[in-house]
Parts: sequence; C-alpha cells; structure tokens
Amino acid sequence: MSSPGPDIPPMKEYKSAQYEFNDEQNRQFSALADAMQVVAGLMQLLGLAFVVLCALAVTSAIQAGGGYGPPIGLGCAALLCLCIGFWTGGSASSFRKIAETKNEDIWHLMNALGQLQNMYGLLRTIILGSLVLSIVALTLIAITLAGK
Repeated sequence: MSSPGPDIPPMKEYKSAQYEFNDEQNRQFSALADAMQVVAGLMQLLGLAFVVLCALAVTSAIQAGGGYGPPIGLGCAALLCLCIGFWTGGSASSFRKIAETKNEDIWHLMNALGQLQNMYGLLRTIILGSLVLSIVALTLIAITLAGK
C-alpha cells in the first residue's frame, strides 16, 4: 500500500542571514529599552499635564476675553512632550524586541533608529525655529530701544 501523498523531505530549520546580537549586547539593548521606556512614560505624563493646563488656560482666556499666548505655549509644550514620549516609547519597544526576538535584530534596530530620527528631526526643527524667533525678537527689541 502506498502513501496518500508525495514524499516530502523534512523541513529545515530556518536560519536568518541577518546579524544576531549576542547575550551581552542583548542585555545592553534591554537596559537601554528600560531607561527609554521610563523616559517615554514620564514625557507622556508631562504631556498630559500640559494638556490639562492648556485646557484650564484656554478657559481662563475665554472668560477674560483675551490673553491666548499662555494657552498656545502650553499646547505647544503638550504636543512636544507627547511626540517625544510616543517616539521614544516606540523606539524603546524596538530596542526591547532586539533582545527578545531571534532572526529579526537588524529589522528592529532599523525601526528603533527610524523612530529616533523622527524625534530628533522634530527637535532640530523646533530648535532652529526658536533660534530664528529669538533673533527676530532681539532685533525688534534693539530697534525699539534704538528709537527711544
């Protein structure tokens, strides 16, 4: 009596051609992920606190009929903290997966680096914008003082 299906050779164990980090390197990635996760959580908590303060400041500005500068500043601070918190958390998650998974280390490393690149791109834009605004403000103050 013959077998019902064709003879199939046994499956070979899958081996990735990607680089796999060793145990010591995985411990480093894990420690980094732990620290980043704490920072991410604190930044998200700070961002939520700024959201609440922004809402209170908007309510106060509406009742006063003006003075929307502080709520705008608090809203920007909330957005910044939340962006940094979520990007750092995403990066921390990818660093953690480097230590926990096999055959996907490079993919997770590149994902973590992409998250960090997004965060630092945002910070670069904010810093450059702040410098430009500072130069404009200093120029306006100098012109005002020179005119007196």
